[in-house]
Amino acid sequence: MNDHFEFDFALTTYCQARCRSCVRTDLDTGEPAEWLKPKHMDPDFFKKCVENLKGLNIDAIEFCGELGDPMMHPQIKYFIDYALTVCNEVVISTNGGLRTPDFYIDIAAININNRLRKSPARVTINWGIDGVTHNINDMYRTGVNFNRAMDNMLSWFSNGGTGQWMFLVFEWNVHQIRKAKRIAEENNIKIDFKINNRQWGKIRPEQIHEVEDILKDIGHA
Repeated sequence: MNDHFEFDFALTTYCQARCRSCVRTDLDTGEPAEWLKPKHMDPDFFKKCVENLKGLNIDAIEFCGELGDPMMHPQIKYFIDYALTVCNEVVISTNGGLRTPDFYIDIAAININNRLRKSPARVTINWGIDGVTHNINDMYRTGVNFNRAMDNMLSWFSNGGTGQWMFLVFEWNVHQIRKAKRIAEENNIKIDFKINNRQWGKIRPEQIHEVEDILKDIGHA
């Protein structure tokens, strides 16, 4: 049997955001939970883990932001480069407000080089941005520099980057769904709207039909 695998590494517990329904945030205060210990993964530890994976058919290594944003790790580029020695693709989830457009353009060059060799993209970034203005995005992604997040995302996709704009739908950003869809289309970005199912900002029962109608109207399944 020729099995294929995917692995997810939590690179850091640091994050500049204070998302209320994130497990790292105290729901009442909006501050980091007391149990959380800020820590970056040791690159040598990651290298040992990756060495143990060699020989497996690894479709993807993911750097997800479950307890911290991977872009907070000061050596994130090392992790990307080393992961690519054993896997076909690196998939990153981020709130977008960290680093600079030049940083993302540099990483996107990996995909451009592969495209020139007629090979698939090797780095995918999924962007968690839940609005088209700072005040709306900040209602959940508190502490994220919205303008920087948008600049980073647009730079990524306009310079060969692949991935998705992941837009969580809350009770307060329903009115921005259509504009987000237009921005995505104008910049050739695939956007995925997902209705938030956690209590913080959960769609009210009387809103759900409105949201479903909007999503249907813009062609989002």
